Amino acid sequence: MPVVPAVPAVPAVLALVAAALLALLGAGRAAGPGAWVPLKRWALGCLLLCLGACRQRAAAESNRTFVIARLARRPAGLCEMWLFLRLDGIGEFEHPQHPNMMVRDESKEIWSGGGLTMEYLKPQRCWKINFDGLLRKGSYRQQWSEEEGELVPVKFSLQWENSTDVFNFNVDSNPSTFARALAQEPWTIQLFQRVKKQRKQHFRHEQWGQSVGEIEIGNYGKTELSLKGIRSHSYGVRNWAEISRYVMILAHFEDGTAAHLTVINMPATTTHLTVGYVFFPDGRKAGIEWSNASLAELAEDGVIQDQYGVSFTAA
Repeated sequence: MPVVPAVPAVPAVLALVAAALLALLGAGRAAGPGAWVPLKRWALGCLLLCLGACRQRAAAESNRTFVIARLARRPAGLCEMWLFLRLDGIGEFEHPQHPNMMVRDESKEIWSGGGLTMEYLKPQRCWKINFDGLLRKGSYRQQWSEEEGELVPVKFSLQWENSTDVFNFNVDSNPSTFARALAQEPWTIQLFQRVKKQRKQHFRHEQWGQSVGEIEIGNYGKTELSLKGIRSHSYGVRNWAEISRYVMILAHFEDGTAAHLTVINMPATTTHLTVGYVFFPDGRKAGIEWSNASLAELAEDGVIQDQYGVSFTAA
């Protein structure tokens, strides 16, 4: 059984990703200026998260360059769009509409909205990601504000190519994690009906790869990028109101090992479910079997620490 040893401290680059996801991927979503409601449905979603260093520099824990891009198709010709990026030595940027990210779905052939486009060149193997527009420079906002802030023209073009197989959460996840989570709940007919309904409504898969390209930001000029990253694709129906809280941790190591650990609280079905996977350097994949990660110890007070320690096994 492949076993992932205890991780005493999350590396700085991983801590940054964990912090970004803790801050940005919560269950609440903005629906309009000053209004916060859960989004109950999505048709299709595509998320690309890349982290690493500028091509001219070796990837190191002190480097905090990353790109997070997401498009999710909604009914009535709309899509939900996220775009966050950080260039080491330059600063942090987000789309000026954030956190109210409903934009017009600009194409039925490719993923496109708000100046961001995602287009697959080879299914499950190669994607092209482009953006051309204005981004707001400064700290990421969690609430709507009428102040635009400093808007900067940004243009980038990245090509993402896979380095791992696909992990299908509905098929490849380790059943032990679900058994352990369900064993902690009061068993009723209604509980199992809700679990069955969830599994039939929502589907998700992920794979890791590398993005290479160029970004141009205002007066800062052009910078070449080479970033390790993850592509996540979801489709079906997701009821965000059923999610109380979750934390997602992603890691990519120098030997090629990649890992995903999510701890989630869904009161209607499982109040403490741990899911995820490990991709090994030889190409093998394994679902996470056990972890000591606890939501109570991961930013429960809303304060994101610089380091977290978690242990898990995968089989």
